[in-house]
Amino acid sequence: MVKTLRLLLLGSLITTLSGCAGSTSPSASAGPADVSGTWMGGTVTGTRHGTLQLQQTGTNVTGTLAGAGVSDGPINGTVGGDTIQLSAQRGAFAPRLVVRGDLMSGEFDGVPLKFVRFGPTQSSR
Repeated sequence: MVKTLRLLLLGSLITTLSGCAGSTSPSASAGPADVSGTWMGGTVTGTRHGTLQLQQTGTNVTGTLAGAGVSDGPINGTVGGDTIQLSAQRGAFAPRLVVRGDLMSGEFDGVPLKFVRFGPTQSSR
C-alpha cells in the first residue's frame, strides 16, 4: 500500500513538474526560497524514497532526513535564491536542488531527485 502511494505520488509529481517547465522561478533578488515544511519524494525511478523535515532561518536550513538509509538523521543546508544545497551529517547525501514553490528537483550521484512539500511553509504559519 505504501509503495503504491509513493509511486502515485512520484508519478503525479513528475506530471506536475513537466507542466511547470515553462514557469518562471523567483529571482535571487526576491530573497531565498522558503523550504520549510515536510517534503516527500525520492528518485524518479522510484528506487529510493525519503522524507525531509526542514526548518529555515534566513538562508540557513536544518532538519532531518528519513528513509534514505545510512544518511538518515540530521541534515543542514543553505538556500540561495531558488537553490538549496543540503548535506547529511551521516552518509553521503548532499544534493543541490532547485525550489519551485512546493516542488524541489535536482540530482544526487547523477540520479534525478524530485520532492513535493506536504507541510506548511513558514509564511503560512
